[in-house]
Amino acid sequence: MDKETDILIIDDDKDLVGSMRIVLESKGYHVRIAHESKAGYARIQEKTPDLIILDVMMTSDTEGFDLAFKLRNQPDYEAVPILMVTSFPKHMAEQGPEKFQHIMGEEWPVTKFLEKPIDPEQLLDSIASLLQGD
Repeated sequence: MDKETDILIIDDDKDLVGSMRIVLESKGYHVRIAHESKAGYARIQEKTPDLIILDVMMTSDTEGFDLAFKLRNQPDYEAVPILMVTSFPKHMAEQGPEKFQHIMGEEWPVTKFLEKPIDPEQLLDSIASLLQGD
């Protein structure tokens, strides 16, 4: 890497965040963390990350989607790749899709999805691909 790549993880699962941080930092990435979207948005405003890893369900079932839509509607952040790491598909299957209809009709505001639990190699491959613009 020519410069240290800045990755912001926004997820309320502290164990998962710690695991991802270890994997990413071992590969030379600079990792910043927030445990909910309001703090995550503040970190984005401090310094625009090269990539965001974002959970869906934090303080609400759609908190991550809400933040992703907000970012996609702002010129300063609309091009930042968002890797959504979530158990949302399983949750949606359990709760029923009608509960999430307000977001299902929208174009997805993220670049790529990974479903929890996360395979470290799949995480690294996804990040590399997104940073290359694939």
